[in-house]
Amino acid sequence: MNVFHEQRGRIALYTSPRTKEGATIAMLIELIGQPHCIHLVHSIKEIKHDDASAYTSLPVLYDVTSEGKKASASGVADIARYLLTKYDAEHHFSYKEGSKEVDEVNNWIAFLSKIIQGNNPEESFARKALRLYLHLEEHLQKARTPYLVGKKCTLADLVIFPYVAGASQANLDLERFPELTTWHERLVRNPHVAKGMKDVYLEA
Repeated sequence: MNVFHEQRGRIALYTSPRTKEGATIAMLIELIGQPHCIHLVHSIKEIKHDDASAYTSLPVLYDVTSEGKKASASGVADIARYLLTKYDAEHHFSYKEGSKEVDEVNNWIAFLSKIIQGNNPEESFARKALRLYLHLEEHLQKARTPYLVGKKCTLADLVIFPYVAGASQANLDLERFPELTTWHERLVRNPHVAKGMKDVYLEA
């Protein structure tokens, strides 16, 4: 039974195992360095918390701040916005609102959604992944930056990383994409990224 213990200064993340969305949030929590616990569940019904019925899909995050204030959010976009606003005031993993970099991060997230959701329901994941990898390779070749948006690891990297880490599932060889391979290896070497993936049972 997953019971949310309301401990001050501790984040609780509820997510399905082996999901890319859950991995993104798990990596972000690791990077911002907040004490947390991760509960792997398969549906909202498994969350034993009064507010769980307010949400319709995973992941769901609950936070009781060190001041005792309670907060909750659902979905990658809302959870990430909460975490970065609350715990990344110095912008180690984000950019200041109104900057062109913020637009670039949002554009990457929208681009990924467009490719993965797609207009063609019959298109295989392998073909979607290949289109994604080709675009990423071209961008990294031109940008010459260590991360997708500048010199810092942002939500753009964390949202896309699980799709690149899953290249073997699409029967794709990352070595065909040298810049993308370098980017992937750079993130893998980050222990917080590796642990976030491991916490939801995904390989980095």
